[in-house]
Amino acid sequence: MEQEFFRETAEFYCARFHHFAEVGIVKEMSFDIDSKNFDDKYRDHDIRNAEPFKQMFAQLAEVDELPCLYRWEITSPYNADAIKEAVAQLPKYTPRILKKAIAKDNTLYVGKVQSHIVGRVIQHLGYHLNQASHGLQLNDWARPMNLTFKLHIIVLPYDVTPVEEIFETELARKYEPLIGIH
Repeated sequence: MEQEFFRETAEFYCARFHHFAEVGIVKEMSFDIDSKNFDDKYRDHDIRNAEPFKQMFAQLAEVDELPCLYRWEITSPYNADAIKEAVAQLPKYTPRILKKAIAKDNTLYVGKVQSHIVGRVIQHLGYHLNQASHGLQLNDWARPMNLTFKLHIIVLPYDVTPVEEIFETELARKYEPLIGIH
């Protein structure tokens, strides 16, 4: 009875993986982000129109309806323990902190969205209106540390969504982010 269920489920996912292996990713993008450009005034104004971020959000808007994987890389010198301590002081709606102190390839965080990458980046920057939103809230702690980042975006085909979480987990295993649990 259950044998048929598992066979059909396995065939469904195998077909998704096979299709993805054939078509590959839609697009890769990366953006340099300097915490010196963060400003509390963007909490009251749409950060998508702020000069330091305008071009990035315009490019992200082009793929906003597609699933994406993303990775926040720290590109400036940093102290992992200081970052973990700063993030621990934020409200409870932040990603969990890993116990290890060294991130592979300076990776801060790995995540995914099924759609709306624009909104997710706004949340991570710390300029979302809903205070209960999960996100890195970089504006609140990275600016005092003068950190710089490279945001890597991998745009996936729409029909890969059922297996997107597997790719996120594997990306997190590859980069071992400082923040987040996978």
